[in-house]
Amino acid sequence: MTTTEGAPCCADHDHTGHDHAPSGADLVQGLIRGLSLLALLIPVLALALVLASLAAAPTTPLPLLVGLAVGGFQLLFTLITSLVVTRMRVRLVVNPGLLAFRSGIEEALRVGAVLLAYVLWPLEDRGPLGLWVGLGAALAWLIVATVQTISTRRRLATPSLWGKEAVATLLTERVSARSTVLMRLIDVLATALFQIGATMLVCLAPMMVIGTFVLSFASSMATLMLQRRSPATRSRSAWAYAPLALGALTLALALLGMTTA
Repeated sequence: MTTTEGAPCCADHDHTGHDHAPSGADLVQGLIRGLSLLALLIPVLALALVLASLAAAPTTPLPLLVGLAVGGFQLLFTLITSLVVTRMRVRLVVNPGLLAFRSGIEEALRVGAVLLAYVLWPLEDRGPLGLWVGLGAALAWLIVATVQTISTRRRLATPSLWGKEAVATLLTERVSARSTVLMRLIDVLATALFQIGATMLVCLAPMMVIGTFVLSFASSMATLMLQRRSPATRSRSAWAYAPLALGALTLALALLGMTTA
């Protein structure tokens, strides 16, 4: 017995041998639950990073404010870039030149923040100084990610044209709520790890900005390769986890440099 696509499944027949795709209502409920959980996990991640960083805190917490500022400027530049390329009808995520330009500006802002920290706190050890500037930058991204997650959940919970179009796209592309939330979590975690690790490396040796630029661009290129795959298979692709691996590698190198400095 077959069922017409989109028609409700009758309760009085055997379900063995076939599964039904989730309906739009099922997908919305799954997304709302997943985003609600994610909105709690991101602040927990931020708190965990702060607590872990207390083990190597500088004599003043003010470097955290410098990091928040550089993270804010990076986010502002990302927003401006997205608006510009939208008007130019160019997709930022699939344009290597624009990705390299964005990575270059973000790393230039990082160097500026580190040099400012050198001037303001010349007697501080560079390892803890870079850690807390990087922590501030990571917190800026995590705060925005939390706000975006809460906003998206609210928009999905309220009937709207945007919500209908978003759900319709996910249904068409056969993307599940679980994979959508998972990909967002990986992106947030990768960004936080990279912000801390890259800032520590640059603070330990400003010339390391060349390496952090390469790592940042490599992460963007991994995202580009992921975008070329069908949405339904992205969560199963190794490219989806490459930014997280690069973020973890960057932080590991920074911690190694701090312990051997």
